[in-house]
Amino acid sequence: MTKVNSRGLTSQKRCWPGVRTPPFRQRPDPRPPRAQIAWLLLPALALPVAAEGFRNPTIGTFGLGRSGGRIAHVDDASAVQHNPANLTDLQAPELAYEQGFVYASVDYTSPQGATAETREPWKFLPAAFAAWPLAESRWALGLGVTSPFGLSTEWPEDGYFRYLAPHFAELITLNVNPSVAWRVRDNLSLGAGLDVMWSQLSLEQAYPWGLVIGNPAAPDGLLEAKGDGVGVSGNFGVTWEFVPGHRLAAVCRAPMDVDYSGTFRASEIPAALAPLIPAVSDFDSTVAFPTMVQVGYGVRLGDAWRIEADAEWIEFSRFASLPIKAGATLPGVATSVPQNWDDTFTAGIAAGWQFHRDWNLRFGYQYFQSPIPDETYSPTIPDADQNVLTVGLSWRRGHHGLAVAYGAVLYDERNIRNNVNPAFNGDYEITVHLISASYRYSF
Repeated sequence: MTKVNSRGLTSQKRCWPGVRTPPFRQRPDPRPPRAQIAWLLLPALALPVAAEGFRNPTIGTFGLGRSGGRIAHVDDASAVQHNPANLTDLQAPELAYEQGFVYASVDYTSPQGATAETREPWKFLPAAFAAWPLAESRWALGLGVTSPFGLSTEWPEDGYFRYLAPHFAELITLNVNPSVAWRVRDNLSLGAGLDVMWSQLSLEQAYPWGLVIGNPAAPDGLLEAKGDGVGVSGNFGVTWEFVPGHRLAAVCRAPMDVDYSGTFRASEIPAALAPLIPAVSDFDSTVAFPTMVQVGYGVRLGDAWRIEADAEWIEFSRFASLPIKAGATLPGVATSVPQNWDDTFTAGIAAGWQFHRDWNLRFGYQYFQSPIPDETYSPTIPDADQNVLTVGLSWRRGHHGLAVAYGAVLYDERNIRNNVNPAFNGDYEITVHLISASYRYSF
């Protein structure tokens, strides 16, 4: 539900804070109107809220239940995602479907006391995995279909950020990951995979045509940008049981760039500007996705317990800017939005307890750093440092297996005071809950 105090909202409707266009009593800006559109959209343009930067939460039910330690001892088909080297641990071919549910809500309070809350908090993240250990062989094959980055943010269309940021921002990804693993020796396995990721970026924002033409009675327009593209990368994993019961593991996912091409639309264009501004034009952008390197140490204590600690480095500094090109049919506006994200580090610990032949209990803790500096923080990608507590329960009998997991994400409150866009200063409280359920079938 929108919670915008009347004084803050009335002030916005009168003067459109944050829009760099002249007041009504002045002549309209002589720059091409398309350039004005781009300059309005650019300061706020970012990617949607997710678990960490624009990375989605831990994928899969096993991964969520053991979020802090999951790469040394993963022994189901989701090894395709977490560590392809461990595909050699599977004893039989396996198919798995994993359904993730994310509840994500953001409450904002401006320095003047205006408040707003995001809408549509529930998101859905499906994943599917297949694994085939080759009979009488040291080789195994795997395939994963996941959504490693994305989610979305939706603010009320008539709320505090109406003219300041996109009220709707969505990044969708679909990654197809074929993998192969080889048991080099009884205690050493290697794995590698190919990542082919399709992605779509969508943005919607209100635009005050009245400021462009000097007529406060002119209706607002809607700016819509949507584009998609494909990126290709790879991943590599290794697991080494250097002494019985003790494992070291490492995984690297290489960086990827996705070039987005699509359409930019503007509605309610005033008649006086219609000959100059096409309602539909080209939209292009590029997102640089990070390198991710993870290491883990796992211990097996008897037949019942497995304990693991993982650490991860993520090269979010690749996302230094977001280039934008919109309106190529008019005098071109090709520029970029500074992001200047920082590399981050995560660390965690997790355990699995097989307390019954058919049942396994998992739990974990993981700490995540936010890559987003205060200066380039945006309401379209609210983020903060976070502590994540997870628990999971799985059952397996014969060919069938079921599992559930839950994660409580405890975000620090983010207090922004020195943003390059003063309209984004304020306090952001983020609430996230993670749920995952899965079914697997072993042949």
